[in-house]
Amino acid sequence: MASQAELVKALLSELALDVKSYQQLARQLQHQETLLVNRDSQALLTHNAQLQQLMKQLGDHAQRRCEYLESLGVSADDTGMKRLLAALPVQFRQQGSALWQQLYELTLQCQERNNCNGRLLAQQKQMIDKLLKPEQQYCYSPGN
Repeated sequence: MASQAELVKALLSELALDVKSYQQLARQLQHQETLLVNRDSQALLTHNAQLQQLMKQLGDHAQRRCEYLESLGVSADDTGMKRLLAALPVQFRQQGSALWQQLYELTLQCQERNNCNGRLLAQQKQMIDKLLKPEQQYCYSPGN
């Protein structure tokens, strides 16, 4: 069984990995937007497969982070993380707090980028629906 110091060290390493992974996600979401704008469906298929792989990796990281927090006797949420960070020596507290804040900001950034991509995709679908089903634009059919 790992000591508390080892668990804290592993948690801080996991946070650093999370930050790098979310930075990668932000770049991939930006690239996804470019592919959506260019309507490059073939590249989107490949890109989305890579994106799903990264999302699984992020989910695995989050699961490990929760396990570390619970093993350290705090809740596996923001409150637990802040409680743990507050109890650490100054050097580790500063490092952990900076990583946690950066991770929070990156998740907000990625969430916003994903929402923008979703709106763009919805607009494109709406445009395609109008082109493929023009009769739905009118209350009557052209022959009446």
